[in-house]
Amino acid sequence: MGEAVNDLRTLRYVAEIARRLAKMLSRTRYQMLVYFLEMTAVEADSLAAEQDRDRHDESKPPRN
Repeated sequence: MGEAVNDLRTLRYVAEIARRLAKMLSRTRYQMLVYFLEMTAVEADSLAAEQDRDRHDESKPPRN
């Protein structure tokens, strides 16, 4: 379980850093890089949410 928590933290960290870089570069001519960073952040958030949801589903008892 500790490894799963670290995965979630890592994904959220990647999303945060990608967004910060995109914000810094948004006023430059590197718009394709900004787009790539924003999409990376969205994907990392999505993966973290999916893993978090799966982890919560596994901890719930099965319904009868």
